[in-house]
Amino acid sequence: MKNNEKCLKCGSTSCEIKTMAIPTKKLGEAKISLDTFYLKICQNCGYTEMYSAKVIEKVKKPVKNY
Repeated sequence: MKNNEKCLKCGSTSCEIKTMAIPTKKLGEAKISLDTFYLKICQNCGYTEMYSAKVIEKVKKPVKNY
């Protein structure tokens, strides 16, 4: 996740990234777990994008056998 991209709403390049733990529940399971999410918040207008840390970590890991 890059923090130098433009805001989708106002076009500003100033943003802040915060980490948040949110309780989640998978379909068909009674168990609730805490998952980590990243919040990308525009400093100009407050527009917020939320990204799952599980998805971000998969992108950062190199692909083996290539």
